[in-house]
Amino acid sequence: MKTGKLIAAAGMVMVAGMTTASAAITSVTGSTNWLTTPPVSCVPFALNGPVAFTWDEQQNVTTSGQYCDMVNNPGSSGGAIAGVISGMFDSHFISYQDYSGLPPAVGTVTFNAPIVGVIFVGTTLDGTDVQWGAGGTTYPTLYPFRGLNFSSAFSILGNTISFNLSTISPVIEVVQIRVLTAPIPTPGPMALLGLGGLVACRRRRND
Repeated sequence: MKTGKLIAAAGMVMVAGMTTASAAITSVTGSTNWLTTPPVSCVPFALNGPVAFTWDEQQNVTTSGQYCDMVNNPGSSGGAIAGVISGMFDSHFISYQDYSGLPPAVGTVTFNAPIVGVIFVGTTLDGTDVQWGAGGTTYPTLYPFRGLNFSSAFSILGNTISFNLSTISPVIEVVQIRVLTAPIPTPGPMALLGLGGLVACRRRRND
């Protein structure tokens, strides 16, 4: 088999055997507390403090049409373009509650896959808690002071969301953002087995 044909055949084997791996948080900076296990609750006062908490939610969820408050990447909350996305996605969450009057929480969260949609309006968050929320976590669904407020902002670029979050209203605000990313395609067992066979065949021909 010619080298070109071998590479093409290997490519077909890899594509045929592709699976998806969960897209996950890989790093955080600034005033960010990365929870490797989803919390029991993120209702008012459950995660109170001067930092934003972040965690991974549902993984490899298929949707035929999920409305997002922002689908433009790069972009910012001030220039968000709403839209509908379809396919398989992973969900992640950012929650901030601080009523001490301290400076805003400023930081970043980076994922191992591109951001394809952001949900930050209270009603949109309410409508996605069941499908995208972490199992076992209680969310403030239907809480009227939930979502991105006028004193908070964020931007996204590639795999990273940068935020500046604050709660300065006299009411008990819960600033929350849900981030949807695309799962990472990885070679499945059959793809690796097929590629191994092609390599062995190539070696035999060279012997």
